[in-house]
Amino acid sequence: MDEHPVIRFTNELMVLTELDQTTAGAFVRRVYQEGTHEGEQRLITDLHQRDRRITELEQELARLRGEGPAA
Repeated sequence: MDEHPVIRFTNELMVLTELDQTTAGAFVRRVYQEGTHEGEQRLITDLHQRDRRITELEQELARLRGEGPAA
């Protein structure tokens, strides 16, 4: 099984710096968690934009069909 990115990058950071495992691991975990959070926030934003666009397209389709506004 592949190493988790936190473990892999912790090991790489320790090789490149003089940080001990605890310090390097804490740093890498913080970076990883922040990246995950940022990705989740972008996904939520993208989904909301998609939902708004779908609603706009449905309304436009209804208008083109001559249907009244949805109740």
